[in-house]
Amino acid sequence: MKINRELRIRIVTAIIYVAIMITFIVPGLWVPSMTVLLCTVVTFLTGLEKSKAVKLRFEGVSTWFVAVASVFAGLLGFLGIDGKTFLRGLSLTVSLFANTFVALRIVGYFALILLLLLPLVGLVRMWRRGADMYLTAVAETVLIISTALPLVSVIALLYGIKCGWHWLVLAVLTAWISDTAAYFVGKLFGRMKFSPALSPNKTWEGTIGGIGGTIILYLIYFPLVIGKRMGFTTGISLAFAVIAAVFMSTVSTLGDIRSSALKRWCGIKDFGSLLPGHGGVSDRFDSLSTAMPAMLLLSILSQFFV
Repeated sequence: MKINRELRIRIVTAIIYVAIMITFIVPGLWVPSMTVLLCTVVTFLTGLEKSKAVKLRFEGVSTWFVAVASVFAGLLGFLGIDGKTFLRGLSLTVSLFANTFVALRIVGYFALILLLLLPLVGLVRMWRRGADMYLTAVAETVLIISTALPLVSVIALLYGIKCGWHWLVLAVLTAWISDTAAYFVGKLFGRMKFSPALSPNKTWEGTIGGIGGTIILYLIYFPLVIGKRMGFTTGISLAFAVIAAVFMSTVSTLGDIRSSALKRWCGIKDFGSLLPGHGGVSDRFDSLSTAMPAMLLLSILSQFFV
């Protein structure tokens, strides 16, 4: 009876989660700022949850500073966009070389300003509270960069990559399909533990199942949705799809493992309880936190296959 109740809670939460994602992601095809708004909220909540977890190990960590700074850092990417594209994003007719110039400029502003500001902020905090704050300042810096990177990657995809919205949707689908396939294959056939020290429930069978499910997704999605728009031949689309699927599924799994490692280090089961049956926002978006930057990298490299 308890199991059924817990399963119902998980299903209801999942339905609400998917509905919210669709509500903000689908309009992003025409108004990219809608999707960025969702990712901004996720970035803030993720920064809040993870900093609260790390605070269990480093008492001096400022949760609100990390959350606000993560959002600010991610939104720095807007400095690199063409102002005329803010409302509608890039046109589908834009040259494929925009992937190199615009996307890298967006990430460049983020990286250069962040690498300049964060050490200075950490220095000011140590100046006020002493050198014992050094490890805390380092922890905050790592948290801010890792939390802000998915947000700036979304901005770069939507405003700096040709067919960027379609790449973004593929990243979201990757996390969902890879996780789902890995879960069910692992439940049915899982025997060999993937990383017992960090994530005892993951198995090699489940991981391979996740890769297989992702390959099927990419073989369908990539040639039909992205390949045609970018001018790929059918053969190149299929080859790229397989390579990209293996890479993205692996990256998604490693994002989950990284999240599990942080939770174990902090001595907690979940990052929060905002999503009943699923934990916190960070627990739900752990795969996407690595999938988005990885998808941005793939979309930039894809131009060399045309």
